[in-house]
Amino acid sequence: MKKWTLISLTLLLLCGCIPKSYIEQLGIITAVGYDLLDDQRLRGTMVMYEFDPTATGTSQVVSAEAETSKGLRAATDHMTSHKLVSGQVRLELFQDKLAANGMMKYMDTLQRDAKISDMGYLAVSTVPTSQLLQSNNSEDKPNTGTYIQRLIEKSIKDETIPNALMTFFMREYYDDGIDPVLPVLSMSQNKAIIQGVALFQDDRFVSILNEKDVFYLMLMKNEFEFGEFQIELPSDSLNDHLKETGTISTTSGKLLLSLHELDTDKKVKVTKGDPTRYTMEIDMKARLLEITKDIDLKEEKAIEAIEKELEQAITKRLKETMEIFKELQVDPVGFGAEYNSKNRTNRVKKENWKDQIQDINVEFKVNFRLVRYGISE
Repeated sequence: MKKWTLISLTLLLLCGCIPKSYIEQLGIITAVGYDLLDDQRLRGTMVMYEFDPTATGTSQVVSAEAETSKGLRAATDHMTSHKLVSGQVRLELFQDKLAANGMMKYMDTLQRDAKISDMGYLAVSTVPTSQLLQSNNSEDKPNTGTYIQRLIEKSIKDETIPNALMTFFMREYYDDGIDPVLPVLSMSQNKAIIQGVALFQDDRFVSILNEKDVFYLMLMKNEFEFGEFQIELPSDSLNDHLKETGTISTTSGKLLLSLHELDTDKKVKVTKGDPTRYTMEIDMKARLLEITKDIDLKEEKAIEAIEKELEQAITKRLKETMEIFKELQVDPVGFGAEYNSKNRTNRVKKENWKDQIQDINVEFKVNFRLVRYGISE
């Protein structure tokens, strides 16, 4: 009996030692931005929720300067009466010139902090993150940090940018034969927008892939389930299939096609013993939603001609995008990792793959099929 009484008293004392935190006293950090100053110090900007019993919830943005990311936390802690907690951080932003110096010194700190979820999103900003996180929030979102998080989340779901979770970035950094990518943010009309994709060489940001070329990176890197894209074909490439009633306005000008419900299947063939030669076959199916010239879509030959022109145009853009990667010596697609997955010997390593990227030769084979192309089908 004495034994159980002693155990009960011990548990009661232990429970009394647990520190209490009242939600009204907490500043729950949801987004953090890092900027590099001219003197190489860091400026950190944090967006946090403050719960007010008389309101549904308010947010505050605080900025501070320090030598390290942990120093930033201490500095910002002195700028609010709330106790800062980081368990709800869902967005980490890095200014482009800071990311150009290498991300791992900051990523290592984030990984070691058990309070920060590794399911948060990462992004690079071409404007100071302090400016981005305090930009105008005109939509029905709690604050700019949450707006940016949902903007990235929606874009990934819509298959317009690659996955930007911290776990994906870290996995691609540590894997041999692949370089990570992140979305690039900018501002338009005092509002955050996605400008393109940041290309990394190991952990260093080296260039921005513009929005139009991101689609072709996605085409090489992922498989689409319900994507959409717009493409321009040579203006006279389908003149043989114009309707006889076509006017000058419908026969001249650019030939643009909008395609929706894109479904793709990708196969990569590796040349045994040679990590620089690949064949990539991409099967594409999509619905033609709009075309800027009056093509007779009732004719089977017209549809076949459109498919052939699409195959040639997409192949050309894939080659052009690949040349960008080779020039920058980056491999965001993961050709080296694909080679390693099928070769046990002569495997590529992080330290030697960069110098081999410029010699990569990829033969693209694109097969396109229009599955729906108008109400007259």
